Amino acid sequence: MKIRILHLQLLPLMSGVQRFSIHLLEGLPARDYEIYVASKPGGPFVDAIQQRGWTYLPIRSFRHAISPTDLISFGEILYLCIKYRFDIVHTNSSKPGLLGRIAARIAGIPLIVHSIHGTAFQDYQSPLVYRGYMMLEKLANHCSDYSIFVNNSDRLKCLQLGLLPERKAITIYNALRPDVTENSSGQRDPKSFTIGSTIRFSEQKNVVNLTIAACKACTMNDKLKFILLGDGEHFSLCKSIVHSHRLSQRIILPGWDSDVKPWLKVFDAFILYSRWEAMPYSIIEAMHAGLPIIGSDIPSIRELVDDSVGWLVRLNDHDMLVSTMIDVASDPSGAKLKGTAAAKKVVQISDYNSMITSYRNIYEGKSDA
Repeated sequence: MKIRILHLQLLPLMSGVQRFSIHLLEGLPARDYEIYVASKPGGPFVDAIQQRGWTYLPIRSFRHAISPTDLISFGEILYLCIKYRFDIVHTNSSKPGLLGRIAARIAGIPLIVHSIHGTAFQDYQSPLVYRGYMMLEKLANHCSDYSIFVNNSDRLKCLQLGLLPERKAITIYNALRPDVTENSSGQRDPKSFTIGSTIRFSEQKNVVNLTIAACKACTMNDKLKFILLGDGEHFSLCKSIVHSHRLSQRIILPGWDSDVKPWLKVFDAFILYSRWEAMPYSIIEAMHAGLPIIGSDIPSIRELVDDSVGWLVRLNDHDMLVSTMIDVASDPSGAKLKGTAAAKKVVQISDYNSMITSYRNIYEGKSDA
């Protein structure tokens, strides 16, 4: 008899959190698992689910921000858990993690798993908000059997805060399927140096500050170009900033493209200057492509990036960010060496077969945790 599993997501986008579910579920043998996925309806994530023949269940009341409709969402999730009698409910992100774990526990689901793709409580928040989110996370952890961290820094932080017992806390690094990780070296323009990113134009990704720094770096180094691939709530603002500096030919914002491989082939370096992250698929993808990484100096990115494969830049240090961009472009041979090292390092710390085996051990009751 097949294991009936539900993966619960919030938004129907194809950002890192949703891609995680796709990559993981594709690794589960169809003969053993009956796969269901639920999220807010509409969008490329839903298309990807249906293309793979999995059962899609809409949560129509889901909203990203805290809303009175969250109570309706809770009711919808509880109804689905009771109706389908899943063997496993696996929640992702903060809101589905809270509502989904409580609903699954009330419904008597045998195994409840939550993947923590970054915590809801962040240092920039007020003490009241920070503590409130922290207590909600502790409540949700009480309702789940395992909390899976995609980096060690968040796991250690939550253990130190006493949000869950160590037996429930497991680290499993995100990974990409082998067929999507071949080196993407291509024909790059020797007359310029292109720093690229596949990014959501959001507050988390710090994309406004990144765009302003890119504009300044371009005025100081004629060789520099940027390609920032993606969309989001700050896309129009960033486009206006680039236009105001008359740099639209050198800082290119093409919008969203689900196929990043052709873009990685024209990048000379990759940048992600986020305020916070869990284990970004964008960096993992870029390292597999043999690109050196410019990253914000935050704990999770430090688990992927060091001096051998790239450069770490302090948050809110505008001058350091600009000077790093210029220094990287001024030494293309050094950047290429770091890219080669990045491709070697990522296969050591982000292995797809290990990721699938680790989750299957949890799903099938073989975990030693």
